[in-house]
Amino acid sequence: MPHDHVAMTASPPPTAANANANAIAKPPRRARGRPTREEGEALRKSILDAALAVFIARGFEAASMEGIARAAKVAKITLYRHYETKDQLFVEVARRAQLSVRERLGTVAEPGMPLEAALHQIITKLYDGYTHPDYLAVMRMVIAEAGRFPKLGRAMLDDSAHISAPLVDYLQALKDAGQIDIDSPYDAALQISGLASGAGRYVLLTPGRHPVSRRRSVESLVTLFTRAWRPQA
Repeated sequence: MPHDHVAMTASPPPTAANANANAIAKPPRRARGRPTREEGEALRKSILDAALAVFIARGFEAASMEGIARAAKVAKITLYRHYETKDQLFVEVARRAQLSVRERLGTVAEPGMPLEAALHQIITKLYDGYTHPDYLAVMRMVIAEAGRFPKLGRAMLDDSAHISAPLVDYLQALKDAGQIDIDSPYDAALQISGLASGAGRYVLLTPGRHPVSRRRSVESLVTLFTRAWRPQA
C-alpha cells in the first residue's frame, strides 16, 4: 500500500540580516552564577524555618538532615553546604528563636508616651515573644540537650544582652529625664524581661494565651514597676 509523503521544504541558508534579527529576538541566556544576597537570605530562612518545624515535631534526636532538607525542599547537598552538621543547625535555630523576641520588641516605645502606657506596650511585646509556642518548644529542647551543647547556654545569655539593649537605652533616657527612679537601667531591663518571660516557669508550664490571662499578667507587671520606679514626690 503506498504511503503518503509530506514534502519538506528546506530552510534557506541564514543571512546576516536573519542572524541579527534572531540575536535581537532571542538574547543570549545569562549564565547562572552565584545567587544574589536576597536569594541567599531567602534560602537560609526557608532552611531554618523547615529545621524549626522538624525539630519541634520530632525532637532533636529523631530529626535528620535528610528530613530537614526534604521539608525545606532543597537538595541534601545544599543543606550541608550551609550547615555541616545537625548540631550546627540546631544551635542556629535555637539562637534565632531567642532573637525573634528582639524582633517582636521592635521600637520599644514612642517618645513622650506616658510611663504606664509605655510599660504596657513593652511588657506586652515581651510576653508575646516569650510565650510564643515555637520559642517555648525550642527552649525546652535546649534544656533537654544542654549536655550536648555546653556552649549554647553562654551564647544565648550573650544574645539576651542584645535583646535587652533597646530597653536599656529607653530606661536610661527615662532616668536621665527624671521620669523614673532606678539605679541601673540594665538591671531594670533584666527584671522586666525576666518577669515578662515568666521567670522560667513558662518552660515547665505552658502559659495561658487567652486575652484575659495575657491582660492580667501584663497589667500586674505594669502596676508593679510603675509603683516601684515612680520618683517620690
